[in-house]
Amino acid sequence: MTKIIVINIDEAKDRWEHISRQLSEMGLVAERFAAIDGRKQNHPLFDRYDDRLRKKIKGDSLSLGQLGCFASHFLVWKRCLELGEPVIVLEDDVTVVGERLEEFLEVAGKLDDRIECVRLFKNKTKHHKVLPYASCGDLAIVKYTKGPMSAMGYYLTPKGAHKLISNADKWYLAVDMYMDRFWVNNVECFGTVPECIKHDYLFDSMIGYEDKPKRALSTKTRRELFSLTENTRRFFHNLKFRIYHSGHPYPVRNERTV
Repeated sequence: MTKIIVINIDEAKDRWEHISRQLSEMGLVAERFAAIDGRKQNHPLFDRYDDRLRKKIKGDSLSLGQLGCFASHFLVWKRCLELGEPVIVLEDDVTVVGERLEEFLEVAGKLDDRIECVRLFKNKTKHHKVLPYASCGDLAIVKYTKGPMSAMGYYLTPKGAHKLISNADKWYLAVDMYMDRFWVNNVECFGTVPECIKHDYLFDSMIGYEDKPKRALSTKTRRELFSLTENTRRFFHNLKFRIYHSGHPYPVRNERTV
């Protein structure tokens, strides 16, 4: 059975009880991973953060909470490497769709080794397409042409963890945005349809987003140029993916557009 790791801040005992109770009702046991709370502690991994580059591209800084979130996921990726086996990583503010997660767990060990990371929640970003890739009973593994901008829950293999770690020497985006850059980290963006977990709005975010300063025209221009570059690189990566797989029919044939 694939190990489940839940990222949980020490003080958030109610969140840990909430998620562990859900998993316990399914007969599952999770490993609790003590999250890095960037608002209260400085961590050596924060040295990877390039604030100058961040401000040049985005015009603002990552919050300490966002740095802690990145560090927490980064350390879980290392934990995956140490274990030498795939893991499921969950943030502690999710609701589990029991029967779907159980179904995914049943097939997780049989997935093609090219599937290195699978987001387990619904992709709600605008203007993305869902490309069918593999059938897993009532679940489908799909390729997202645009990332879901969240890291609330995902399946990860050691190979995928190694790539995420190797390409994260310099931090200047939030961890979910980094994971979405599959053309940079070389970890293809797959997901499940329908979703296996959902965000639980019972809990407020503990990341602690800071107020954004008013952006100068030069900052807005740099942001637009960065966005244009990202969109272009994503487009050509997805085009290569489509071309490569055009000769390999998908087990699930109808492409869906969201």
